[in-house]
Amino acid sequence: MRRLLKPIQAVALLYLLWQVTSWLFPAWPGPSRVLEILWAQLQDPGFQTALWGSARRMAIGYTAVVIVGIGFGLLIGRLPLLDQITGSLAVALHAIPGAAWVPLAILWFGMTERAVLFTILLGASGIVMVSTDTGIREVPPLVRRAAQTLGARGVKYFWFVVVPAAIPKMVDGLRLAWAFGWRALMAGELLTSVSGLGQRLNQVAKAQQLDALLALMLLLAMVGVVVDGLVFKRLEQAVRVRWGLL
Repeated sequence: MRRLLKPIQAVALLYLLWQVTSWLFPAWPGPSRVLEILWAQLQDPGFQTALWGSARRMAIGYTAVVIVGIGFGLLIGRLPLLDQITGSLAVALHAIPGAAWVPLAILWFGMTERAVLFTILLGASGIVMVSTDTGIREVPPLVRRAAQTLGARGVKYFWFVVVPAAIPKMVDGLRLAWAFGWRALMAGELLTSVSGLGQRLNQVAKAQQLDALLALMLLLAMVGVVVDGLVFKRLEQAVRVRWGLL
């Protein structure tokens, strides 16, 4: 109950501030109205199709981010020469916002689902690469010396000492990559013809339906908070406890 008390208090405070704002500015929809619209949308078959389409694309795109980000991060962390040549590529990918990749994705793949997946990949893989490389570089010197004293060398040293020691940093990168990928997904769907929550945002914005727009934004925020809290926050805490960081 203590763990639930603070989130409940935060939600109650936000609800109160939202309600007061709607009283002061009548044109601003109140929370009860927005929640009512959101509930109605969730029961709409067309909206459900868009929601599951976005979820499927996010699952595919994020899987690609994990594979490419961790794979390339381990590679540049393992090979110093490759890191010197292409290490800045990961930083550059991380620095470019996900939405900035959408025009390039459309030029290459057209207004298709592949363009959205490409946007997720390039919008989120950079942070995973950087975090993985950083984790490899920041292995405590005491761990390195202890492993080498015990005879760990070469590939075994890298896979059984360096990589496990870098996992906390890798998990941090995966958690951030989820948020970046979710935003890149919305940007990709918003600017392409792919059916999803992003396209729904575009439709209600063009129709100037403020209450429906706020309902969709609330849903996006709720999905992000729930996934982060139920998956990544627990994973991060479990890893930190296992690695003795808490």
